[in-house]
Order: sequence, then C-alpha cells, then structure tokens
Amino acid sequence: MITAHAPFRKSASLLGCLAGGLLWLGNVSAQEDVAASANRPAWLITPSISATLTFTDNVRPGQTDKKSDLITSITPAIRIDGKGGRVSGNLNFSWQNNFYASENRYNNDQMSLSASGKAELVEQWLYLDALASIAQHATSVFGTQTANNELVNNNRSQTTSWQWSPYLQGYFGASNVAYELRYRDVRTTADSGLYATGNDVDTQIWTGRLSGDMPVALIGWSLLAEDQRTSFKVRDTKSSRLIGTLEYRFDPQLKFNLSAGRESDNYSNLQWQHRTVTGYGLDWAPTERTLLKLTKEKRSFGNGHTIDFSHRTALTAWKFIDTRSVVIPAQQFTTAPLSTAYDLLFLQLASSVPDPVVRSQVVSALLQSSGIPANSLIYGNVVTAQPFIQRRQQASLSLTGVNNTVTFTAQRSSNTRLGTGVGALDDFALTQNIRQSGFSGSWAHKLSPISNLTLNALTSHSRGDASGQDSRLRSISLLYTTKLGARTTASLGLRQNSYDNAGSGTADYTEHAITGTLSASF
Repeated sequence: MITAHAPFRKSASLLGCLAGGLLWLGNVSAQEDVAASANRPAWLITPSISATLTFTDNVRPGQTDKKSDLITSITPAIRIDGKGGRVSGNLNFSWQNNFYASENRYNNDQMSLSASGKAELVEQWLYLDALASIAQHATSVFGTQTANNELVNNNRSQTTSWQWSPYLQGYFGASNVAYELRYRDVRTTADSGLYATGNDVDTQIWTGRLSGDMPVALIGWSLLAEDQRTSFKVRDTKSSRLIGTLEYRFDPQLKFNLSAGRESDNYSNLQWQHRTVTGYGLDWAPTERTLLKLTKEKRSFGNGHTIDFSHRTALTAWKFIDTRSVVIPAQQFTTAPLSTAYDLLFLQLASSVPDPVVRSQVVSALLQSSGIPANSLIYGNVVTAQPFIQRRQQASLSLTGVNNTVTFTAQRSSNTRLGTGVGALDDFALTQNIRQSGFSGSWAHKLSPISNLTLNALTSHSRGDASGQDSRLRSISLLYTTKLGARTTASLGLRQNSYDNAGSGTADYTEHAITGTLSASF
C-alpha cells in the first residue's frame, strides 16, 4: 500500500521548485491562445481534474482471497508548456487520490510528474538544464504486476528522480575550437524497496569536450573526458573515460567517425581496472524525415553498440532502437522509455505542427480524446544495487487516418549482472541474467466527431535464466470516450487483467473491472 506522506512533501517541494523556477525565469503569463508577440515568451498553463469510479472483482491482486471493491479516484493535474526568451520547459503533474468503499485502510495517494526545463543564464555562455520525474514502478520484476495503479499492490513503489546540469559552452577566442564543460547531479529515491528514503542513489558526472575542424576539408575532431561517481548505501561505483574522435563528412547528410581512448571502472569488482576503447560510427540523414545513427565500441564489458532509426510521413511514424551498454543503479529511472505513443505522434506531427509547444498540446489532446495511454511502460525497470549489461531492442510505429489512430510497440531486453554480486536483496540475487519482453498496442476508432472507441492491449514477460522465476502479465481493455463540452470529456471502460507467476511464491490472478471517468480542463 502506498501512503507516502513524507515523499509527498519532498515531491511537492520539488514540483514547486520546478514550477516556480519556470514561472520566474520565463516571466510566465497564463493565456488562452498559444500565439504571443515575438518579444515575449509564449506559455500555456492547463489545470485539469478528473474523477473515476472503478468497480473491480479483485482489488488486491496476488492475494489468496479475492475481494471486490468500488474505488473512487480523484486526480487534479496541471500541465505547463512554454518556450521564449532564454527559457523553455514543460511540466506535467498529476496527483491521484484513491478511496476504497469496503477497505478504507487502503486509501492512498500517488503522484506522477514529468518535467524538464532549459535556461540560458548568461547569454551564449552559461546554461542550466533540469529534469524531474515521479512514477509508480514495480519493486521487483518477478513480484505481482498490475497494469492499473488504483489496485492494491505491495510490489509497487513511488520513485522520484531529478537531475540538474549547469554547463559552459562557447569558443576559444576567434578560433573554431568549441568547448563545453558540464556537471550533472542525478538523484533517485523511492518510498519503499531498495531505493527507499535513506538509500538514495546519487550520481555525479563531470564532462569536458573540445571540438573543431582540421586543416583538411571535411574532417572534424573532438576530445571527450568524463568522470562518473555513483554513491549508494550498498555499493559505490565509478568510471572515467578519455576518448578522441575523428569525423569525416562525406556530405551534409552523411558522416563517418572513428574513436579511440582509455576508460577505467570498478563495475566488475571493487578494483579499479583500465582498458583501451576503440569504436566507429555513422550518421545518415537522407531527408529531414529520416535519421539513422550507428555506433559500435569495444568496451570493458565487451562490444557496445547503438542502432537508432526513425522515419516519419504525414500519416505515420516509425522507430527502431537497438542498444548494448552498461546500466548503473537507478539509471533507468532517470531516462524516459525508448519510445512511447506520445513520442511517436510528436515525431509524426513535426512537419504539420513545427512549434514544439503547440505540438505538445496537440498530441496530448489527441491521446486524451482517443483514450490512448501516453507514456505507459511495457515492463518494469530492474531495481538493483549493481551495474549490469543491458541489450535492449524496441520497434514501434504509429498510424493515423481520418477515423483511426493506431500505435504499436514491441520490446525486449537481456540484463546481465556484472561481477559476483554484492549481497543485496534485488532482482539479481537469484539469477545473473534477467530477460524481459512484451508489446503494447492501441487502436482508436472515431465513431463521430466527438466520440472514440479504443482497444488497448499489453503483455509483458520477465524470467530469470537460472532461478526458474517466470512472470507474465496480460491486459486488455475497451474504452468509449466522448466530449461533453469544449473542455469536458467522459469515458466508460471494460478491462481484463491476468497474471501468471512461477518460482517466486506470488499467487496468480485474474481481474475484471468496469470504469467510468469524467474529466475537465480549465
């Protein structure tokens, strides 16, 4: 059960700082229209509130005694989007309060936050980036999984992450040598589980970069130095890199690069180890709608690589990502999912709605009216105290037509523990390798100019190679959404969830529910 009153105070303070900083730096004034004069920032502030009634036949999934209940959820929210002058940013915050008719001891509140901001503190020299997130995550990928946060689940924690990053950027005198010096501080905490308050994960990173052009035409160079330290109660990790890169520009659309250098880390054990690093890469952008990035490096953990492909048309967006890299504790919580329904539609509308502030509002409105989840995870992050090697692949697409909007994402990953472990009770305690896979899809059909019928489906699978642990979640829902007014929507939904688990002692379950929601924005 999630009550989280102390985390609420911390999270609310964080929200206030972010919102206050955006308002102060940007001299924000709320307005109905997006358009603003060229000399004044344009900001949109959209408060909203929703009320949901959920009747479920299994309010405590994973328990041996199956009980039904009526859940009332009240969710105030606020969205801020803005860009202008020397500051830009966005903030999307909601506070869900759940009340249970039969068992009020389970009453809880849950917060969700996605925020980012950029500010130019000294013109063309000193900058500041900031990120923050609050989300509900599974404490263990092998524990009871649910697709809906209003159900009572002890295998869930509220995770809060934030990052601030000041940096200097410019050129040396009148030369063409560019420099950047950046500091990043990333912190993650949770209200329960391995990262519970008092066991915060703090990562501090210093990065320095020099770049310029060679006397030979079409050849560029860069030098990157990085030092990273992660402090955690169970184990501290550290790494450093010094990498030089040469880049050859065949033309503005095609670039090739070679890199070499040294890196050091204590990922595999507590001893500091040094290794040579080599790599190569390719950037190809044949049109403004298509982008392909390829990199491959010989690293301390073996070969690392990145394949990142995206393509868009007026009615579609396509994205494929394949990566292999080291993930340090809590790092997954400070990065967004590889590609969500929001990301796909935001990419797709880049030509038709070039202004990012307006486009963000258009995409959010489209997803809400269609009943498509904006940022849902297919499977949970691995909560661990130690670094691990992750191979992750994802393919996703969006299709929009006159009456239909379709989004689909398939994803899989292989996560391998580095070293022999540190004795922490995490997901790697019983197995060195965790494999995850799944897909999510939505099909929204427009019944009328104001009504949609949406089918949402999700399946996820997590298993440990050596432990025999195996968990699988399936969820399907049908949602009818309609507008009651310019700023008011209503929806009625049916859903079924099922969960199968082997090896962890968690009970299997099925759950059926009827939901009704009324939402209003101001």
